[in-house]
Amino acid sequence: MDKIHKFYCTKAWRNLSFNSKITAGGKCNRCGYIADKMSELIGHHKIELTEDNVDDPLISLNPENVEVICQLCHNKDHRRFGNKQNVYIVYGSPLSGKTTLVKEIMRQGDIVLDMDAIWQAVTLQNDYTKPNNVRFNVFKIRDEMLQQIKTRYGNWYDAYIIGGYPDKYERERLVKSLGAELIYCESTKEECIKRLEGSDKPSRWLEYINDWWDKYNG
Repeated sequence: MDKIHKFYCTKAWRNLSFNSKITAGGKCNRCGYIADKMSELIGHHKIELTEDNVDDPLISLNPENVEVICQLCHNKDHRRFGNKQNVYIVYGSPLSGKTTLVKEIMRQGDIVLDMDAIWQAVTLQNDYTKPNNVRFNVFKIRDEMLQQIKTRYGNWYDAYIIGGYPDKYERERLVKSLGAELIYCESTKEECIKRLEGSDKPSRWLEYINDWWDKYNG
């Protein structure tokens, strides 16, 4: 993974980005859009990060160099060139912030494979209701998307695959199969449980969190 992607995965950046959104009052600094959720906003560096300056905290971790913008304004700032299609597997515990992290680093024209989102698209249920009778349909869609990513089908820029993947050997198999890189959504078990306590998710999610950490083998 390149240095810039690694930086955007650090706790230091994620905390700075979140605090910047709070300071901005949940509003885009450019167009004034007021977001319903903080995840709709992005912490954006005024001085663009490069391989040369990302290690300089006066640039990368300077609150004065961070503005809060919406996805539309973010897309206007970033245009992709070149033909290389990178694939990133974003993994971690339930409620570690995987989807939020992807929204921070992706650009318009990227594709995202998120099983929770597929379940919602197919069933129109919330993100924790997964009717067992349609699981084969959901898994078929997942497998088709993985095949498209593996063969680099289409003109997308980068692909992000979001999942738990606690088992090291399963992750390595997927990395080899897809020609992908890993992005670990760094968190602690305690942090994930604390997020659960402040969410509307059912209490059984505590079992999901405990199960992930029981299976995680680094």
